Amino acid sequence: MTAVDLAAAPPLARPHAWDLVATDYTRDLAPHCARFARDALAYLALPEGAPVIDVAAGPGTLALLAAQRGLAVTAVDFSPDMIALLAARARDQGLRVAASVGDGHALAFADAAFAAAFSIFGLMFFADRARGAAELRRVVAPGGSVVVGSWAPLDEVPALAALFAALRRAAPEIAMPAVPAQLGRSDEVRDLLIAAGLRDVRVHTVAHALSYASPAELWSSFALSAAPVALVRERVGEPRFAEISAAAITELGATLGPGPVDAPMPAHLGIGVR
Repeated sequence: MTAVDLAAAPPLARPHAWDLVATDYTRDLAPHCARFARDALAYLALPEGAPVIDVAAGPGTLALLAAQRGLAVTAVDFSPDMIALLAARARDQGLRVAASVGDGHALAFADAAFAAAFSIFGLMFFADRARGAAELRRVVAPGGSVVVGSWAPLDEVPALAALFAALRRAAPEIAMPAVPAQLGRSDEVRDLLIAAGLRDVRVHTVAHALSYASPAELWSSFALSAAPVALVRERVGEPRFAEISAAAITELGATLGPGPVDAPMPAHLGIGVR
């Protein structure tokens, strides 16, 4: 299967957006995402040594946890900077992960090569999610499982909805980066996995909270680690982004109050069997 032309894809479906945030994402958001990765692994009773693949692996949020559990892990991401961080983290932890740059639309692995395939908060950004789901199914052995994670819509996370609303108002001269439909509803996740040819599909909705000392800390974290915000920052330049940040922080303080911010973030974990 040939790769998808990513040059024509929305910004968040291209590697550059994720290269921009690789280091800060690893520091600020990967620990939060790891909670959901643990949930995903816990749903499957995989024996030690079972071969698994993590597609759109980022800096290794699930891949490293799987390797810690004795699984034989292959990890793929289209962002070279994310894969470099994953490989470095695996070395630092003394873990074996076969990490490589690759396109989840056209995985360079044989049919039925793995006992399970995961894509936690990755497939949701693919330019062609149906094709990505089909590839996950293809590389899993009969009886093996595919696990896909996606975030619920922003309007279910008021603090983040307020953050992106403040960003839009603070930067009216630019359009926010286009985001593909993100499998925000559990039925969308279920339907995608069924359409890919998986059976016994079930979707679990789980939530873990992000916590910040203040709205300013929330903004500072997302300004560095969230790919949509990083794309805006790159486009407008640092002087203008400083102005945008000041306005957004002021609005967030008025909307959320001056104290700590807790943002429970629901996500859908869909599981299907080949």
